[in-house]
Formats: sequence, C-alpha cells, structure tokens
Amino acid sequence: MWKYLGTASGFGDWGQEPPQLEIHLIYVGKADAILIKSQGQAALLDAGQAVSAGEVIDYLYRHDVERLDYLIMSHPDRDHIGGMPQILQELPVAELLQPPLSPALQPESQEFSDLLAGLEELSVPQTQWWMGESIYLGGACLTAIGPVTQYDSTNNASLVLRLTYGDFTALFCGDMEYEAEQGLILSGQNLKADWLKVGHHGSSTSSSLRFLWEVSPQYAAISVGPDRNDLPREDVLSRLEEAGAKIYRTDVDGDILFAYDGKNLTVKTEK
Repeated sequence: MWKYLGTASGFGDWGQEPPQLEIHLIYVGKADAILIKSQGQAALLDAGQAVSAGEVIDYLYRHDVERLDYLIMSHPDRDHIGGMPQILQELPVAELLQPPLSPALQPESQEFSDLLAGLEELSVPQTQWWMGESIYLGGACLTAIGPVTQYDSTNNASLVLRLTYGDFTALFCGDMEYEAEQGLILSGQNLKADWLKVGHHGSSTSSSLRFLWEVSPQYAAISVGPDRNDLPREDVLSRLEEAGAKIYRTDVDGDILFAYDGKNLTVKTEK
C-alpha cells in the first residue's frame, strides 16, 4: 500500500527516478488548470482564464510538456476554458475531450467561440466523453463516472473523472454541485478516492458531507484565488477536515505537485 511522504516547498529535481504519476495544480486564481503526467504522456484538465494562458503554457514547458495527448474540458465556463485557444496555438494537441453537453448548455462566450474556431483551424479531433468510458495516460486509467444524467447547469454537467494507478485513486470534480453529487451517490458507483480535487473552488454549493463521506479522501486539493466570493468557504473546509482530509490550496501553497512513484505519494508546493 502506498504511503504519504510529506510536503516539501519548492519544485526541483527528484534526485532519483521520475514519478510514475504526477498531478499538478497550476495556480491560476479562482479557476482550474490541472496537468496530469504519466510515463511520458500528458493531459491538461482545464486551462484557467484567458489572461492566465501564458502562465499555463510556461508551466507546461518548464515541466517538459511540449505536446498534449489530451486537452480535457470539464465544462465550458470561462475560468476553465479561457486559456485553451492560446494553448492550441502553442502546443500540439492530439485530442480534445469534453462532457456530453446539450445545445442549451453550450455558452455564447467569446472564449467558447475562440476554442471552437481553434479546434477547427487545427483539425483537432473533438470527443464527447460519456459516463463509463475510459482513457489511458501512461500507466494511469481515467474513467468518466459523471455526469450521470443531463442537468440544466454547466456546473452540474461537469465531467467527473476517477483516476486509478495501482493502489492510488484520485477524483476530479470540475464545478460539480450538490445535485450532481447526489446523483453520483445514488448511481452506486465506487466514489472512494485517496485524493480529491474539491468541486467549484471550495464553494458551499459543493462538497456536501454525505459526498465527502462516500469519497473519504486523505488529501483534498482546492484550486482557488482571491475574489469577491471569499473562497474556499469555512463550512467546506470544516467538512473536509471532518472527513479526515489534509487540505492543500493554491491561494496558500501556489503551484502544487502530487507525485506517486508506485508506492509512495510525495507533495511539493511552490511556497
């Protein structure tokens, strides 16, 4: 069974063999940009706001990512897709994966229009990722376990992804809110995960206590930055602590790297 090795400040050389799995939370304010690497392959789950695109691209290059096997849209809100058009222009992308959005949930934002235009210009294949379907990234398996049905909000229509690598499991929730959390619970799927990307930046609309009990994460990662909503909310932090999770947050820790070597989990933070 894997074990946690502790937290170190600053990113640097590993000094030994590179990790078999890396999950990077890139600090992009109250937005999401998550790099997943495994054995020479890379996926970017969301890409922050348009204003952060250059920072995300620089981060990818610094971590030896010069192409993406997958660019994954959890849902089409600006703070998740804003950086994607520029990323498409800067890095080769083999495929874009997206949730099965109904026409009513496809936004009229400039960011979404620019993304569609870039995908067409560069002939990047677009694939709807349905519940139950899996992809492989190096030695990691990523399975879509949600959304379990059609919802009337983009947040609840977020892709929910469960990653497995050996004994290690991780759950990525996009901006999923209470209604979709309950749908997942009622679906009877295995929600247990060692590591949780906390939904909706730590908003009170998400991370219900029942859902956290089902997941039982040992580590909770929140992608968040200062804004008028004062996230993450104290009630969410309390529920995460009650569920037994050790909390990491980009507004406090900066960029965060979780690395798994097949046996041990190590955390490195920028600050």
